[in-house]
Amino acid sequence: MIPSLPGEGRVPYIPPPPREPAYSGRIVVPREDGIVDQTPYGQFIRMLCEETTGDERFTVGERIYKPGAETEPILTDSEAVHVLEGEGVLRVWLDQSPNRAMEVPLQPGLEVVLTEQTRHQWLNTGAKPMVAVVTISHEPFPAYPHHYPAIFEPGKGNQIHQHDNRVEAFYVVSGPGSMVIADPKNETTREVVVPPRGVGYKPSHVYHRQFNHEPDGDEPCYWIHSMVVFTHRGSRMPQLHVRQHSLDGKTPIWESGARL
Repeated sequence: MIPSLPGEGRVPYIPPPPREPAYSGRIVVPREDGIVDQTPYGQFIRMLCEETTGDERFTVGERIYKPGAETEPILTDSEAVHVLEGEGVLRVWLDQSPNRAMEVPLQPGLEVVLTEQTRHQWLNTGAKPMVAVVTISHEPFPAYPHHYPAIFEPGKGNQIHQHDNRVEAFYVVSGPGSMVIADPKNETTREVVVPPRGVGYKPSHVYHRQFNHEPDGDEPCYWIHSMVVFTHRGSRMPQLHVRQHSLDGKTPIWESGARL
């Protein structure tokens, strides 16, 4: 039997091996420390990327599409995009016909996931900038990037844990957000604050947790849980996944308990 390669149908669940060291770059990157790429449509502020974290497998940042911006039809790596502000249209071609595009209205709280090499185009149709959190997988197979928004009430958080098949980011939209992160050998931990509009990096095979660090405060921590799962290896055919969260983009943490 000839084994399947990644992206060629079903493959066994094989977690990627730990890196040595597990990480070597920054764990928290504030927005003002991000790498700003000027683009024809506006800006891309890359916060978690190879230059800042040393992890070449994924990028997390903010895209700002200026009013009236219209990108050229493009092919990219697999990416998840969560709209925070503004409105627009995503145009997607799922086959080779230039006249069979699908249009998705964009508004706050909408998340779209595009598989690699899916031809698409972004349009800002509003009078204000359209701002989105973006997670990109640079792996040469269909790894799965996705987001979901959550809220930690004052003093609340999840339990310390680690993953062997993914990297994650803790993008704080607003409020007091902090992380516990272990050292690369998982022998000691420390607490770090993630400022609003900044991102915390959670490498694979490293223990971590997220929480609201003001137990006596009155402001929740609203955040986007961003991840790239490297063992989701499916079809290379163009695909589009759409999720609409509440219009303010916020979804409270569910009651089953802090298992984020």
